[in-house]
Amino acid sequence: MAEERSWSGLGELLLREGLITDSQLTTALQVKKETDKSLGRVLVEMGLITERVRMRLLQQKLDCEIVHISPQRIDRMVLDYLPKSIAVKHRLAPVRLDLDTLVVAMEDPTDVTVLDDLKAITGFRIRPAIATIGEIEAVLKEYPEKVEEKVEVEVPLSLWFRIVGDLILFVLLAVPFLVFSLLVLTDLLPPGWISYFARPGAGFDVFLFTLIGYGIYAVICFEIWSLIFQPRRTKPPGPPVPPSGLL
Repeated sequence: MAEERSWSGLGELLLREGLITDSQLTTALQVKKETDKSLGRVLVEMGLITERVRMRLLQQKLDCEIVHISPQRIDRMVLDYLPKSIAVKHRLAPVRLDLDTLVVAMEDPTDVTVLDDLKAITGFRIRPAIATIGEIEAVLKEYPEKVEEKVEVEVPLSLWFRIVGDLILFVLLAVPFLVFSLLVLTDLLPPGWISYFARPGAGFDVFLFTLIGYGIYAVICFEIWSLIFQPRRTKPPGPPVPPSGLL
């Protein structure tokens, strides 16, 4: 769900300030649709506003930070938070990470849809910032291609294979009780054991030996069972860890 925001689109802001006319905005929007460029870039290229006007207006009306970026000043780890395809498509560049907030330099920080998409992709709160079109282009030209990590694919197991594995585990865990019960019923327990555990106050020793011995046995059984019958699953990536010394 989109967060509440008080700003309007760049075109409406420029109209309110009397910097462009309705017909100029209509023409610019048509060019934007045909070229897939941001409205701010189109207006600058058409000569209707200057880059300085675009940035100052957005700063004043949206309370956005103006940043000066370059490929050398941005930490590589920050760029890894966003795929290159997304950055190029929307003409933006991650700048730095402030705790749980990713600062992103954008040509059009009024695009609410893009901001929400960035939040969904990165898992961070997004704070838009303003940079010159040229600076963003320079970063995009040297934007690294993200290498996809190799992950283990889950091994498909049949239902019967799983059932057999669970039955084997159950039998293994029950074996010590079955063996002990059999020894007691058949009077095959060593005489030394019977006299040791039959002595007064031996209850704690019985409990301790049973707990430690059976605990070790159960851990071994679970490890063997998991190696044979437990499928390997791909672990979803967690949220990125904030790097140190971003800028």
